[in-house]
Amino acid sequence: MRQDRLGRLGIRRMRVAVLTIAVALVGLAGPALADEPTYALGALFPLTGPNAVYGKLFSEGADLAVEHVNASDAFDARLKIVYADSQALPQPAVVGMNKLVNVDDVKFVLSAFSGVSQAIAPIGNRAHVLMVNGGGVSPELAIGDYFLNDIPLSDDEVNALWPYVVNEMGAKKIAVIHVNDPFGNGVNKVIKKRCEELGCSVVSDISVDPSATSFQSEVVKLRVSGADAIYIASYGQQQNVIAKQLRDGGIRTQLLSYSAFGIPTTQKLGAADGAIYTAEHIDYDANDRTREFLTDFKDKYGEKPNYYQINYYNAVLIYAQLIDHLQGQDREVTGENLKAALHEIGTFEVVGGDVTFRADGTVRMPIEINQIKGGESTVLKTVELAD
Repeated sequence: MRQDRLGRLGIRRMRVAVLTIAVALVGLAGPALADEPTYALGALFPLTGPNAVYGKLFSEGADLAVEHVNASDAFDARLKIVYADSQALPQPAVVGMNKLVNVDDVKFVLSAFSGVSQAIAPIGNRAHVLMVNGGGVSPELAIGDYFLNDIPLSDDEVNALWPYVVNEMGAKKIAVIHVNDPFGNGVNKVIKKRCEELGCSVVSDISVDPSATSFQSEVVKLRVSGADAIYIASYGQQQNVIAKQLRDGGIRTQLLSYSAFGIPTTQKLGAADGAIYTAEHIDYDANDRTREFLTDFKDKYGEKPNYYQINYYNAVLIYAQLIDHLQGQDREVTGENLKAALHEIGTFEVVGGDVTFRADGTVRMPIEINQIKGGESTVLKTVELAD
């Protein structure tokens, strides 16, 4: 299959140079090399504001994927990313999405954050633009024929964590502090459901505004709640502030969270030490593509990639494979054709293994239960979820 050739990375510039020399040697007898077509993709990331740290992580994965695809001698087109600043907020995201679709005419968009994804999905669905989310994890992100998630949603994360919390940690009383948005409210709902099923109880349920920066009254409520564990469902700088103010307020209760606790700024936060969080499991020895990616990422950025960077690398790689598939059949790269190609290909070989999207646009992956110790994470357990 043409898509398999993407794994054989070569040096495009060297190939073009050799061909150019060959043309020169025959006295330019043949026609000049045709320019390779360039395909744009949009990226709605928070480039400014308190969640810009995520935009940096997401962009590193996406940018490296474009670099790899454009250097591949197996790929007959070049990619470029058109960035738009979502600020991790729905309103700026809608403005950015409309520009990407109506001005930049992109057919493929990278999305992030649950509220942003829910806001832009109707636009993409109407315009037949394929969208891939690699960062938002609200359980309500199965939101349209053209919207995909290459990250497990938080219901998977909670479902994997909760038997460990109840049966192995022995926690029976749970407090939840969550951001009042589609992600936080969705996670809170799933936690309550799992507690009903497993015999624990939510003794305190506190929602906070996405822009809140002081949690003194919430700390008082949590201190007297009698909770065995406190689940934090927030993100970015806010999740760090919550953890710090809980510890500064004298609360030593076990902290629980989801994949956002795996970002470097939270890992290094003293208040997060000992916290337990879930994230998708990445097999770093899955295939040659994974091993090559790992080496190149470390060379470029000086550190090991995390799952967010891998998800957005994979999203771009999937776009490249879709284009390659359509080119092989002389079909135009439109949103409708990209969607059709997605089903025709079925399974994609990407970093970490193979990915297959289910009918609702979600994926199922093993989930790791991790604990932060001394600024780094240790895997406590890996959970395979039934489909």
